[in-house]
Amino acid sequence: MRLDELARGAGAVLEGDPDAEIKGIAYDSRRVSPGDLFVAVQGLRVDGQNYIAEAVAKGAAAVAVEPSVKVSAGIAVLRMPSTRIGLAELSAEFYGRPSRHLKLAGVTGTDGKTTVTHMAEHVLQTSGVVAGAMSTVSFTISGREVDNVSGQTTNEAPEVQAWLARMVEAGAECAVIETTSHALVQERVRACEFDVAAFTNVGRDHLDYHATWDDYLEAKARLIDLTADAADKGVEKTAVLNRDDLSYERLSRRPIARRWTYGMTTASDLHPLDLAITGAGSRFRMKTPQGETEVTLNVPARFNIYNALCAAGVCLALGVPVEDVGRGLAGFEGVRGRLEPVDLGQDFRVYIDFAHAAGSLASALAELRPFTRERLIAVFGSTARSDHDRPGMGRAAAEFSDFFIITTDDPLSEDPVEIARDVQAGAIGKEPGRDFEVVIDRRAAIRRAIEIARPGDTVLLAGKGHERSMRTARGSEPWDERAEAETAIRDRLGQGTLSP
Repeated sequence: MRLDELARGAGAVLEGDPDAEIKGIAYDSRRVSPGDLFVAVQGLRVDGQNYIAEAVAKGAAAVAVEPSVKVSAGIAVLRMPSTRIGLAELSAEFYGRPSRHLKLAGVTGTDGKTTVTHMAEHVLQTSGVVAGAMSTVSFTISGREVDNVSGQTTNEAPEVQAWLARMVEAGAECAVIETTSHALVQERVRACEFDVAAFTNVGRDHLDYHATWDDYLEAKARLIDLTADAADKGVEKTAVLNRDDLSYERLSRRPIARRWTYGMTTASDLHPLDLAITGAGSRFRMKTPQGETEVTLNVPARFNIYNALCAAGVCLALGVPVEDVGRGLAGFEGVRGRLEPVDLGQDFRVYIDFAHAAGSLASALAELRPFTRERLIAVFGSTARSDHDRPGMGRAAAEFSDFFIITTDDPLSEDPVEIARDVQAGAIGKEPGRDFEVVIDRRAAIRRAIEIARPGDTVLLAGKGHERSMRTARGSEPWDERAEAETAIRDRLGQGTLSP
């Protein structure tokens, strides 16, 4: 794309050669290729304007900066009031504003975002709509999946717009994006023309980045504002809100054309009737603003009923008939690493879940409790992230499990032993050896849990979920939680019944 066309479309002031040909958008000087436009964005730790010279040396055809930044003569410059917003607008313009050619839903919240995203994408696909999705786990276009190995739930704006463009090129009609509070504050989805804003819940995560819960909620609420202000594509702009969550009262005040609620009571627009829950899933008749449909969910836990109601709201808002929503939900088999069962014929249950904070760990254990005949055993650790309530995780395990093993989960440069001590501090009244163990090596911890499991027990392996690496002081190391669990179970089965 010519630089002057890019500048005009993104609202930038051009200084220099208007005919410069731009071959890509870059915000990391280390990844600049010849012909790229380098956007000097100020990050949390690094200011992009300090790397302009490096980007130019690597072949950047132009740079985008804020008005006061000085740039050496001889390089074309785009000036914008905010390069953070500029990165989103320039990326969208470069890729042809792809979200204007898609019906687009954003899903945000503390827990359940990934599952709702993929539930909605699955329902769209099974109803005959070519769809795409972007989540913590993967990027999906028309059923074809690529693992998300970026370490970000919502990628930076150039990657988001590139994936949306791929979806349009593949003939997609709809897309669903898992959208974090970080992404909303950092304008990564600023140039996405949303039609639906869906919310799961708003807990107390990420309070190192957002100073207070109110700030966190306000960040999430930006998704409604983006949706209400987005381009009209013939879809009524809709917010899908969890009426049973504390966030509802505040979010419901945000202006938007249409607001649908979901929850467990008849006060909500979408709610279950004649609900029956089993250890494997649930059955209910779903009441919606578009009529009723029978739903059979083949994923366990009460929170997945909430997820299904939210996903249903998204799909209905995007135009899927209510009967197709019911059929689509029935065929959904879950998301990798979200209460994912591992069944090799053993006489105890094993689940893998991404729960890596106190609230999500407590929730997962509480959901498994009613369907566990004997003991509920948890294996988990805490990451190096400073906002995680490590003692809270110990309290959650102490309250909701019968036995737990504290282990390692992405310690980065911190001492895993010290992290484990912090977690253990919350397990007040519990005795090492009797009520829990500390096994720092995660592989050994999983093997230990499988080794002591008895018939009727349930083992929850929490924290890593779908992730494919363990981040330690040595760097990023390959990790596959399911493979580790399967190896431990096979070894256990091969040895016969072990006495706990």
